[in-house]
Amino acid sequence: MAGYGQFCAVARALEVVGERWTLLIARELLLGATTFTDIRRGLPRIPRATLAARLRSLRSAGIVEGAAGRYRLTEPGVALAPVVRELARWATATDSVALSEDDLDTAALTWDMHRRVNTAALPARTVILALDFTDRPPGDRYFWLHLSRTEVNLCRQDTGAPVDVWLATPTDAVTNWWLGGLSWAQLQRQPGVRVHGNRALTHQMHDWFLRYVFTPEVLDASGSG
Repeated sequence: MAGYGQFCAVARALEVVGERWTLLIARELLLGATTFTDIRRGLPRIPRATLAARLRSLRSAGIVEGAAGRYRLTEPGVALAPVVRELARWATATDSVALSEDDLDTAALTWDMHRRVNTAALPARTVILALDFTDRPPGDRYFWLHLSRTEVNLCRQDTGAPVDVWLATPTDAVTNWWLGGLSWAQLQRQPGVRVHGNRALTHQMHDWFLRYVFTPEVLDASGSG
């Protein structure tokens, strides 16, 4: 990316992290991604070549380091955490970046759900949650979360294991719940939303998820620093 040619610290920072996808790659690494594949699963629309180029740029800038396909943020990279957090705070406080239909992505949503599981709240046995995004085409409609206290796996193919809970929902409704815009009770009252399966588990499942890391409640609790 061509430089801005300005002494301003904001301009100089944007020369490093202002290119498309760059801060989102940092976000993925901050949330625990360590491999190229992990980053792509959190950013399913990024082209492979673009991700490779951005990682090279971040390594050159001293923000990311990695070898043998594994990556981590350096100290200057970790220092981007409050920048990412404040961008999220700004987005939740303004209508300028309201959620749109183009922002709805079942692959990105389910990947975020899989990494935000409250394993301590899970039953002692493995449970399987099937997600049916009723407004999506077949390739983006069905996902299965295999949840246990020691391991969480996200599948895009039915393994044949018995499903304990089904959540059938339009994509916008469950996305708004995940972002903190709806409570679990409000989600269940949305048109087209249905939770069914093992009765005891359907009553527990909202406790299994920590939801989006940048919900207004989490941002308020984290402070502005």
